[in-house]
Amino acid sequence: MKRFIYKSIIFLLLIILFFFLVLMFMARYPDKYARESHEINVRLSAERLSHIDTTKIVIIGGSGCGFGFNSQLIYNHFHMPIINTSTHASIGIVMQLNIYEQYFKKGDIVLIIPEYQQFTKKYGYGIEDETLYRILYNHYPDALKYLTPYQVVNTIKFIPRYFQSAHTRRGFIFDTISPYYKSSLNEYGDVSFWEYRSHKSSIPAHTIQNDCPNEDIIEIIKDFMQVQEKKGVKCILFPPTYMSQSYENSKLFINTLSAVLLNNNIPFVTPTERYKFDDSLFYDTDYHLTYEGATLRTQMIIEDLDSCLNVAL
Repeated sequence: MKRFIYKSIIFLLLIILFFFLVLMFMARYPDKYARESHEINVRLSAERLSHIDTTKIVIIGGSGCGFGFNSQLIYNHFHMPIINTSTHASIGIVMQLNIYEQYFKKGDIVLIIPEYQQFTKKYGYGIEDETLYRILYNHYPDALKYLTPYQVVNTIKFIPRYFQSAHTRRGFIFDTISPYYKSSLNEYGDVSFWEYRSHKSSIPAHTIQNDCPNEDIIEIIKDFMQVQEKKGVKCILFPPTYMSQSYENSKLFINTLSAVLLNNNIPFVTPTERYKFDDSLFYDTDYHLTYEGATLRTQMIIEDLDSCLNVAL
């Protein structure tokens, strides 16, 4: 038994050593594509948060939040600084919470809006693909310290894919009028360039195959909310805006998720169906909204936030 434990420890240490050697090697292969993309919002959001001393509103979520908010409307209504920290959902909600928790203070309002897939194990931990490494390495390497051994072990297999994509895209110049280009980000962190975001008729609907959400992910979100509440931070869990057909396809998972969250005393602030939007309001994925969709969603968020805060008072 002791021999097995010893070998296991050695094996784990070798994996960690290999991981750090790889990170050093990655310094020679920056991903030009990633560095020019809207994923830079991870670093920009942290910088904005570090310079705000007053109470604020913060949005945490996947790219559906980046493509799904008109934060100017929220600012006009509440007259508080607002930071939309959203980025590619595959970074994992666990990493997002880890990065930003240090910036929250008494009186802040934090809207936690994971995409439905982020309640599953792979997307929750950011171990679905190489996105976690791509974003952290190219934009916020300080956050590499938050990686757990579990994440390291389960994402090492994606490092060759990172090298391949970084190499093939070296020198690639991003389309500067694309909503995915870094200059599309406005002062709040929203993906703007509204004029280039008309509805695309061929958006595929998806089905979330998991029968139930991951309990560990839900526990991490719950712990995060409890710690922040003790600091005087108001955390509110919103359902994401989802394309109608994808919502119907994934209704079993969504209903199960709602029940599990309720049992854990962290229910969505509204029924999920409220944010089931018509397919015509989506731009290019079943989470990314058009200008009309983002404006409608923002107005609804303001209404729900008003109700929630009034009840709290």
